[in-house]
Amino acid sequence: MLKSKASPLTFPRLLLTGAAGQLGQEMRPRLKAYCDVLRVSDQKNLGAAQLGEEVQITNLANASDMQSLLSGVDAVVHLGGISTEQAWEPILASNIVG
Repeated sequence: MLKSKASPLTFPRLLLTGAAGQLGQEMRPRLKAYCDVLRVSDQKNLGAAQLGEEVQITNLANASDMQSLLSGVDAVVHLGGISTEQAWEPILASNIVG
């Protein structure tokens, strides 16, 4: 994270979507330095919350899930979505609409 006068160095609550993915797994421990609470989310099992974490299983294409997920969040690191070639409909729902 770059230091900037426009944003604080730490956030009260930071959300990481796609936390079960390869990049998400790498970012999860590193992002804790930039927040009081790290909310991690994926539609796959993330295991138990670690110290200073909240775990939320969420479908990015579900609007009510997203409202709950974003509640009380100060910043988002969005890595969730479909990253492999698939039919258009699931990609549209997850990566664009959701």
